[in-house]
Amino acid sequence: MRITSLTNPRVKHVVALREKRQRDEDGLMLVEGFDPLALALDCGVRPVTAFVCPDLFKPAHQPGDYDRLLARVRETGCQVIETTRPVFEKMAYRDGPDGWLAVVPRPEFALSRLSLSTHRPALLLVAEAVEKPGNLGAMLRTCDAAGVDAFLFCDPKADLTNPNVVRASQGTLFSVPVAQCASTEAVCWLRDRGIRIVATTPHVVHGRPLLDYAACDYTRACAIVVGEEKHGLSQLWLEGADVAVRIPMFGRINSLNVAVSAAIVVYEAINQRRTRSPVA
Repeated sequence: MRITSLTNPRVKHVVALREKRQRDEDGLMLVEGFDPLALALDCGVRPVTAFVCPDLFKPAHQPGDYDRLLARVRETGCQVIETTRPVFEKMAYRDGPDGWLAVVPRPEFALSRLSLSTHRPALLLVAEAVEKPGNLGAMLRTCDAAGVDAFLFCDPKADLTNPNVVRASQGTLFSVPVAQCASTEAVCWLRDRGIRIVATTPHVVHGRPLLDYAACDYTRACAIVVGEEKHGLSQLWLEGADVAVRIPMFGRINSLNVAVSAAIVVYEAINQRRTRSPVA
């Protein structure tokens, strides 16, 4: 099948899936791009429909790579539809699309579905009320790269299935165990499992001392918690944390981008776990 009309109902439906209301109603979302789609398939995602436009395939991949990905998509049993360039560019949400776009089932983000390894101390990243899809995607990439056990998204202001989260995460939304819940639920869940809560903040909280982030012990089971871009963490997390840490700042601003901050602290935890034994 090949679509040439910009007014085709399938094209209109893909465009509509950019909106959260339509994604929620249909239980579907979009994955665009060769690499994100390949990773989604690696993680067991089975597309409902896949759209391809050979005219847009990029030279970064060899022709054989396209054939192999197309074969993998077909093996899932989904319908594969070729489109003209104008049709694909209307459906695409990325700048400079590479000719790959799939409609896939929306994942389940229930906290009850998370299962942590019992072979090592758990390491989690928690983000509260983050607004920008790009920051969420960047944190998911950090979680994947660092081998973080799970990512908790609390009191969400952005939608995890937003196409821009998928784009910024490069598909790691599907490779990282992810849960979405209220902050109160997350705190109880962490406490029940004996997971230490490490709050990140540039501000002193009720006279409570802040540790330099590198002076904190991350070798035990812990959750690193970062807050909303403008206002940071809520009092619930700041008052309920086992320890509060800050990243030293030497310029005129008092904080870093939330995704950058998360990456710095996560990799400090990874470095400690590679070089130290757990502290009792």
